[in-house]
Amino acid sequence: MKKLLLIIAMMALILPLAACSKKVTDLGDVVDDAARRAFLNDFVYFDFDRYNIRGDQVPTMDAKAAYLKATGSSSQLTGYADERGTEAYNLALGDRRSKSAANYLVSQGVSSSRLSTDTGGESNPRDPGHNEAAWALNRRVEFTLY
Repeated sequence: MKKLLLIIAMMALILPLAACSKKVTDLGDVVDDAARRAFLNDFVYFDFDRYNIRGDQVPTMDAKAAYLKATGSSSQLTGYADERGTEAYNLALGDRRSKSAANYLVSQGVSSSRLSTDTGGESNPRDPGHNEAAWALNRRVEFTLY
């Protein structure tokens, strides 16, 4: 009987510790998943007819560089423009935006071999509106992981 009580007491002490270990692992997974979602869902925005990285977008770019360096992941950067301008012009502008973002990441220590660029021009707008608020959301670079 004493042996059984000792086993039950030890199990009562060990089980919560095992549960804590599992929670820490799960929390790490949650943090990793949140970082991945932030990488994929935080876009970099541009001024009208520009492809340079704006000052207010530097923290987003720095976070993306840190994520890529920490994980060793590769990314495709796709640049977009708003609907103003010709299709050919907007394709070229989207290309310049994605390359500008890639160059920034390389300047922060991300290997260029882990980056590819593409352009979507004015296709795939985030906001289908025809005003400055919509256009501001459509002038962006999106990031995917591969």
